[in-house]
Amino acid sequence: MKLVHDPIHGHIELDDFALRLVDTPEFQRLRRITQLGLAFLAYPSAKHTRFEHSLGTFYLAKRIAGYNPGIEEGAVYAALLHDLGHYPFSHTLEVLYQRHEENTKWFIKHGEIGDVIRERYSLGEFLRLLKHPLVSGDIDADRMDYLVRDAYYTGAAYGLVDLDRLVRNLHYDGERLIIGEKGVMAAQSLLLARSMMYPTVYQHHVSKIASSMLVKAVELEGIPLEEIRLMDEVDLIARLRRSENGEVRELIAAIDDRRLYKRVLYSGDDPGEKVIFELKNELEGEFGHLATVDYPPKPKFEEKNAFVAVGDGLKRLSDVSPLVRSLVELKDTHWRWGVYAREDVMERIERFLRTFLG
Repeated sequence: MKLVHDPIHGHIELDDFALRLVDTPEFQRLRRITQLGLAFLAYPSAKHTRFEHSLGTFYLAKRIAGYNPGIEEGAVYAALLHDLGHYPFSHTLEVLYQRHEENTKWFIKHGEIGDVIRERYSLGEFLRLLKHPLVSGDIDADRMDYLVRDAYYTGAAYGLVDLDRLVRNLHYDGERLIIGEKGVMAAQSLLLARSMMYPTVYQHHVSKIASSMLVKAVELEGIPLEEIRLMDEVDLIARLRRSENGEVRELIAAIDDRRLYKRVLYSGDDPGEKVIFELKNELEGEFGHLATVDYPPKPKFEEKNAFVAVGDGLKRLSDVSPLVRSLVELKDTHWRWGVYAREDVMERIERFLRTFLG
């Protein structure tokens, strides 16, 4: 057993099996994967990693399981490993490669960590536990940790969530985690924190611009999945800095020196995927690496679908809480897509966009 001090949860206790999982090369790699990607260019203290988030998720999963004896012990260890497959800079590169969840499965099947897991579980059994509602549900240990942790490390004043009350009022019915009536206010605060963090942190324009430049650099470098899945951020940046492609070196140097592209277009009006696809191709042909297009997915806010115990029945959180309904209705308000460009070509690209978009 080992105690790890954490600024969010205090002391996190790792039992011997958890410690063996943590001490594998695959898990230690997470020390070198930032939780919020390039958000530290906007929030300098946001250098926390997937490593401490994974420990925090494990801590919360273990606490929730402590109040719910019906939850399999393996689900708690699955919570520890849920982010094992993240690429360098977390979600940033998922526009180019398969989702990190698939990469997590690959690590478990092919890495040293799989040998540790096999001591207690079959791999098939453990892989199924990655989908357990404790790990991946409408209200789960993962999002409970990352919202509070991300607010703490960015300094954003939106992460005040009564995690203790929420943990104590989550009940597992064999299929899902249900919020008890006394936990509704805490669940509301979680969703409120998410809705506030989305525009201020997760979609901050500086982070989005830098991320689009990194994506372009990796795309130009042509790194195959078999290589990128094993890299940490030190590996990737070193690879891009010594690239034989001058455009790649230019992009990564601009990120290094925070000489970022500027917003040529930044809009909440959705032109649709077909227009975006055509626009990307046209810009690529005309301006190459000097312009990027960022078209993020719209927020889902799965928490609204969580079930609440009301009397003898169950209702959706969005049906019980007027505040949650309002937040869901407003969820697309802060969504933006953008075209970013190097400052010296902005006027040319503005003229191009006026013609292309009419």
